[in-house]
Amino acid sequence: MAEYSEAESAIAPRRARFGYLHAHRFLLRSGLSIANAFAWIFVFQYYFTQTGEIAPALLGTILMYALSQAATLIFTPFAAAHLRRGVKHSIVYGIIVAGAAYVYLGAALADTFNGNPAGWGIAVFALLQGAYRALYWVPYELRASTENHDRSRLPVMYEVLIALMPAFAGVTMATVEFPHLRLLFGSAALLLVSIVPLMAVRDVMEKFAWHYAETFRQLFRRRNGRILKASLGGGLQGAVLFLVWPVSVFLIVGSDYETLGIILSATLLAILLLRYAYRKLARKMQFEQSVFVQVVFSFSGWVMRLFVGSPIGVVLADSYSAIGAPKSTHSIDAFAFEQSADNGSFIDEYTALKEMGLAIGRIGACVILGLLILWTTLPIAFAGMLLLAGVASAVSIIMERQVVQTGF
Repeated sequence: MAEYSEAESAIAPRRARFGYLHAHRFLLRSGLSIANAFAWIFVFQYYFTQTGEIAPALLGTILMYALSQAATLIFTPFAAAHLRRGVKHSIVYGIIVAGAAYVYLGAALADTFNGNPAGWGIAVFALLQGAYRALYWVPYELRASTENHDRSRLPVMYEVLIALMPAFAGVTMATVEFPHLRLLFGSAALLLVSIVPLMAVRDVMEKFAWHYAETFRQLFRRRNGRILKASLGGGLQGAVLFLVWPVSVFLIVGSDYETLGIILSATLLAILLLRYAYRKLARKMQFEQSVFVQVVFSFSGWVMRLFVGSPIGVVLADSYSAIGAPKSTHSIDAFAFEQSADNGSFIDEYTALKEMGLAIGRIGACVILGLLILWTTLPIAFAGMLLLAGVASAVSIIMERQVVQTGF
């Protein structure tokens, strides 16, 4: 048997860690792909069954979503300050909290709290969701593992399987009894199982220089103005993408979960097929780094959604928006239906500021949507939010480029 060279011996443990990290992320993102795609729609449908009208139901949903973002804003400095105890510890706690959030939502919707109003259970779900976003910090080494040039084809297979999860969830909603419970509890189980491979990954210690109050002061300091503005725009866009737009699509398909799940999976598969071709074309045409082209793509993607009225239109608009989206420090994981600062791959004081800015931007989106619902009609409110998201995405791109050019 041939002996390993010294270099190969050094690489072997690294590849093993990559395998554990891939396994963790696959299980986690699979659970999120099922739960995040439908959780807020479940909340919206609950309020709709209580009120019988779309506008009050949407107001209740955005109130709970804003509560979730407020929790992220409040908990993030605290969670960041405790990264010195180990990033892996924070990740594990975040996963446990996320699993508890989905279990609590499922129990609330199933009315298992002895007649207590389900709205209180939804509020607890929102708070736990916000805490998860504050606790789950991804080490840089995890992102590097997904970019390893020697990787096998397994990560692509992972993405395909994750992309199929919404369709699986949609079919489950249409074919089994107590589907809300099965999906939410099943998602929670996947999240908790994802902790197992994570235990084999080396822990990472991070320092955080600011105390709690200082973090908020830094957020609003003039020197960090561009970071805050870019994060606000990214957060507003994220709220529209992961809350307002899914509810719109749910209404477009006639509140049919099966059709919604198939649409989401078809979109994700289309993104997998088209994203590589687009990036290759962008490099060939030398417009990959063009701010003007990025702004045009981002804004036009939101404008396209204004004219969507069918499932095929949803797939086309979402695919176009995703494949043309520029690389951003406010990463949007379309497959896990979530958004994180610094591509979920870097941890420092400015990452915390960006996460807090994203949360404020999402809260702002909820306030604006709520006012539009109260002052205008629903079609105008939805259209206004789509246009506003387009403008916010363009501003965020420009501000991020300025931050990169000027540094900190």
